[in-house]
Amino acid sequence: MPGETRARIMDEALRQFAERGFAGTTISSLERGVGLAEGTGSFHRHFPSKRAVLDAVVERELTRLREIRPERERDPGRPLAERLAGDLEFLREVRPLIEILIRERATMPHLVRRVQEVLVDGGLTGIAGDLETGSDDPAAAATVLLCATVGYFLTAEFFGDVPGGVDAERYTRVLSELLSRDRR
Repeated sequence: MPGETRARIMDEALRQFAERGFAGTTISSLERGVGLAEGTGSFHRHFPSKRAVLDAVVERELTRLREIRPERERDPGRPLAERLAGDLEFLREVRPLIEILIRERATMPHLVRRVQEVLVDGGLTGIAGDLETGSDDPAAAATVLLCATVGYFLTAEFFGDVPGGVDAERYTRVLSELLSRDRR
């Protein structure tokens, strides 16, 4: 059961840190959120501090995300628009982590660097090897794809509607046309 309680604390911490930020989340609120008696030391049997649970949550999420989305493998048979749709779905899975990073980037740069290493730098390497744009600069093409897709996702999430009335299917189709060597 201790592993189960630890996992419940981490789930609750992910939710609260994404909603309230690190400073707005208390150990007592985490204890309440998982049904532990406040102030009894229950939390501290699993984590020495609130910072330790945040670090554990980020590492757990990065591990989980690597399992959901292994390094991009070259798959010339799979249309780019389909891969882009998968990228948008992946971003939905990453949303709580993105929210934490947005809130904590100034106070916890080590978390930002860690997530950047795994998601951005690792993702760009995979994307650059996967694209067939005809560009002399595949790293720049990969960066355009990544930034456009993250921008589309964040704009839709922030405003609660797709940008310009362009749904995800249209977005991925047109971006793939712009980036593909074989424009139709």
